[in-house]
Amino acid sequence: MSLLLVCAPPCRAAAHGFKLWPLIDYRNDPDTGEKHLHLLGPLFSYDADREGWSWALRPLLYRKHTSEPVPDMLAVLYPLSVVRWDAEETNFRLLGLFSYQSRTPAKESEWQRRLTIFPILFYRYSETEGRSLSVLPFYADLRDFFGYDHLRMVLFPGYLRLEKGLVERTWAPFPFVSWTGGLLGSGWRLWPVYGWEDVGESSRMRYVLWPLYVHAQRWYSRPEREDTLVLAPFYARIDSPHQHSRAYLGPLFTHTVDTKEQTETWGFPWPFWLSQRRLDSGAPQSLRLAPFYQDRQQGDLRSRFYLWPLYRARDQETDAYRYARRDLFLVLGRDVEEVDTDSHRRRQMQTLFPLFRRTVTNDHASFSTLALLDALVPTNETIRDFYGPLWQVYRSDDSLGEPSRWSLLWDLVSSDGTRVRYPIDWE
Repeated sequence: MSLLLVCAPPCRAAAHGFKLWPLIDYRNDPDTGEKHLHLLGPLFSYDADREGWSWALRPLLYRKHTSEPVPDMLAVLYPLSVVRWDAEETNFRLLGLFSYQSRTPAKESEWQRRLTIFPILFYRYSETEGRSLSVLPFYADLRDFFGYDHLRMVLFPGYLRLEKGLVERTWAPFPFVSWTGGLLGSGWRLWPVYGWEDVGESSRMRYVLWPLYVHAQRWYSRPEREDTLVLAPFYARIDSPHQHSRAYLGPLFTHTVDTKEQTETWGFPWPFWLSQRRLDSGAPQSLRLAPFYQDRQQGDLRSRFYLWPLYRARDQETDAYRYARRDLFLVLGRDVEEVDTDSHRRRQMQTLFPLFRRTVTNDHASFSTLALLDALVPTNETIRDFYGPLWQVYRSDDSLGEPSRWSLLWDLVSSDGTRVRYPIDWE
């Protein structure tokens, strides 16, 4: 008997749980590390496995933690209020207008704390740069703002100054009176009457009664340059080393030759109706008769639409990669397939609002109905996990070689892959 006990394999820890629908549903599987607790159907849930845990009080609160190197998250009425944090950074956003960010900077010049009430208040702090407080439109002193190195503003539109590189542009008031300075910049403008600007040896611009006459030049390297002339609304041209374009009567008629892309494009009127062909072969490249039809080829990417926005399609295929997408009324329906033969990865997603959402990743497939927000923005995992259970009357998960998991009417009847669980159940 002792020998049998020694040689016997260790006992498998039994999964256990109980269910009294819709009040409580509890499951615990020590072998997989999974724990699930649901109260009042989908209104409260706690789910955990070896990769992390999450809990939700729908539709108010959602909290998620994973062992992967991604920030923790707490959401209140997502996406109205979201806070994400890890060991280096905390990021809080409210209503898309208020935001607060605190981080350990990777560089001394980076801000450590940011507080924003867009577009009114901007507060920044760093140990090297000090503090910066801007209250628009009264006063602003901002660095690294919307692509500019430095922005200054006083009683906007009374005074505005933008710095980028070695060029400074100042308006007082905006946009009527302005001048350009800095190490490389010079010029002044009385908009829309007359203006001129030179930036080193890289660009120059002149206008009279803008936009009736505008002449701009930009040098890539001497003597190569891009020359733009506008005589609105009768004539416009762009000449550069690789592109020559002409437009007559505004966008009514356009003709562009691009020797770099090897294309010739005709528009009448641009951009609604146009045709494009290859210069080297003469083969048709693109035909657009908006909103009725388009067929466009760019390298290995082909895009089409019929009766836009009713239906559009995109296809891309190389030796190691294939991508196909179909959209119905932009977001109401879609069918996306992506195959990467080098990594042996296959992804497929199908949605039809408000009926269903289906995804396939390699050997795993999931299906749910109904599908509301998770069909309109199907790549948003937070909406899928947080809001999706509120309207999913049926869902299923299938993996190759494993039993199917499914749930009907918010776990009224469900299967965990090993047994069917009814409204009253225990194990």
